[in-house]
Amino acid sequence: MFNTAYKTWLDCQQMRSRRERFKKYTYGRQWDDIVYDPVSCRNRPEHEIVENTGRSPITNNVIRQLVKTIVGKFRNDSVSPEDERLLEVYRRNLLPELDSRLLEEFLISGVAVQRITRECRRPGIMETFVDNVNPADFFINAIRDPRGWDVEIIGELRDMSIGELLMRYGKGDRDSIDRLRHIYSDPSNSSLNGSILGNPSGHRFFESPTGRCRVIEVWSLEMDERIRCHDTHLHRCFELPASQSERVDAENKKRLTNGKSPIRTRMANKPTWICRVYAPDGTLINEHPSFAPHGEHPYVVKLYPLTDGEIHPFVEDVIDQQRHINRLITMIDHIMGVSAKGVLLFPTEAKIDQLSWGDISHQWSTCGGIIPYRSLGSSKQPTQITSGGLDAGASKLVELQMKLIQEVSGVNDAISGKNIASGVGADRYQQQVQNATVALLDLMETFKSLLNLRDRKILLA
Repeated sequence: MFNTAYKTWLDCQQMRSRRERFKKYTYGRQWDDIVYDPVSCRNRPEHEIVENTGRSPITNNVIRQLVKTIVGKFRNDSVSPEDERLLEVYRRNLLPELDSRLLEEFLISGVAVQRITRECRRPGIMETFVDNVNPADFFINAIRDPRGWDVEIIGELRDMSIGELLMRYGKGDRDSIDRLRHIYSDPSNSSLNGSILGNPSGHRFFESPTGRCRVIEVWSLEMDERIRCHDTHLHRCFELPASQSERVDAENKKRLTNGKSPIRTRMANKPTWICRVYAPDGTLINEHPSFAPHGEHPYVVKLYPLTDGEIHPFVEDVIDQQRHINRLITMIDHIMGVSAKGVLLFPTEAKIDQLSWGDISHQWSTCGGIIPYRSLGSSKQPTQITSGGLDAGASKLVELQMKLIQEVSGVNDAISGKNIASGVGADRYQQQVQNATVALLDLMETFKSLLNLRDRKILLA
């Protein structure tokens, strides 16, 4: 199972790489794409290519504002649950804050994952906890069902202190604690050196931050062989593990001797979620079936939109417009930088010997200054030139891209509360907002379906 988990992690690499790019664009690092440089004939970061042409790459981060607007609308529309149990979990876990950050992640990467567990984080108190899971530490098999009913393996990389590690997996047994201390004190376990996979060191799947202990938690759906029994003598039905078949056979032999009707049996396979926790070297340090009443893994996952198993988040839709806006603004800034601004054309033959060029420059920029010059009876006189810095229509293109980014994203002035015409009544304005959110309806309803699934798992935890 450890090898399967590692392969599943590698299969999710494209999802993590795309998420990293979308995250850079959201938070302003928008010139880091690797593109082909025709001058050096190699791939380089885009900002280096722009800087080598003498321009300064400028970022006008529109994506961040779009994300903040949607998260703000979600906060404004959110309501507290009516169920008292849910309300207590909401308060304890600060779920409105967690859900807002989860929505932000969902807009950026198209991946939203939460973990619901029931454990003791305070001495002697068993409580339900909800945690956001970083998609950078998460892996899942390729799925196509938007409901997530075809998940077969799911898990995450977890980093914890040695104290928490011993508390969670030491089992209160001295031998188990000493075994864990040996595993995590062995230098070969901090990397792939000595790993059962034999790959070179430096891989994030196996290495944890300094001072932390890495565990790989894997949940897999497996078929558990069971014996379905019908006791015709006592008139009841029950199930037993397949390992107890000999016990049933022995009981039937006794009944045959006593003249009682036997226990009728039939083999059956029961799907069961099994949790396994591994050390970085592949050592199994814990294994157990799902303890939750719902019998499933502790995660709720939503991948958007999952057409043919593909993930295409909200941010991806507006990246091209954002790139075009940055390029246009950079071009306008460059044009303004190289255009003439108060340049003085002073004929050399008109200059008198008593004044230096520095004196002339000082007098020209001084209010009320006087510059004597030699008149040669010609038309050549000192002339000042100021260029308008024509941008060849780039400013209009920027306006066009700003309108396109609103059309593509669905986040327009009505949602943001901008450009409200005077005399517009509250009902009409509310209708405008509702019409404007149609483009975002699918995205928001998908996210709400995740929260509804989360709430159901909380009630069953």
